[in-house]
Amino acid sequence: MELPRLEKIWQKYRDKGLVVVAIERSRDRDRAQKLIAEKGLTFMLLENGEGDAEVVRRVFKVGTFPTSFLIDRNGRVMFAHVGFREGDEERLEEEILTLLHG
Repeated sequence: MELPRLEKIWQKYRDKGLVVVAIERSRDRDRAQKLIAEKGLTFMLLENGEGDAEVVRRVFKVGTFPTSFLIDRNGRVMFAHVGFREGDEERLEEEILTLLHG
């Protein structure tokens, strides 16, 4: 699961300006709250919404989960990742450092 690995990265770089926002796609608030508590997640988690308020597919055109975007301070998508396997956090951290120092 990628969320605990993202938590570690966020804890490491949040004071340097990194913001992590996870969007819960299943709209199962109880399940999401249980996961947050069990995994000790402290970054922002939003609900996806439904219909016109459905963010993931409508705004970001995402159909595969998990999908991650690294967005620079100007709001531009600089890196995108589809899926998340063990070890992907290393590449993600390198990209984050590129953006934080760029």
